[in-house]
Amino acid sequence: MSKYVLQHSRSTSMPIQIIYEAKDGSLSQRLVTVRRMNEENVFVWCHNKKAVRSLRVENILSAQKRRQRMMHAYA
Repeated sequence: MSKYVLQHSRSTSMPIQIIYEAKDGSLSQRLVTVRRMNEENVFVWCHNKKAVRSLRVENILSAQKRRQRMMHAYA
């Protein structure tokens, strides 16, 4: 469930990827870090907009941990 991912971002300050549906029905993919949340709203730092945003939990369609790039050692 995306609430677990949101809570994890809040507790670790790690960025997550979300897909969000705005009031007008448009979709956006965002890289965010959760700052605060309650049952209805999530207050995030949006890395794309470089600003704090207030998002409705019910409009977050997907949330996942950001995948780390693999580091390869070349010998």
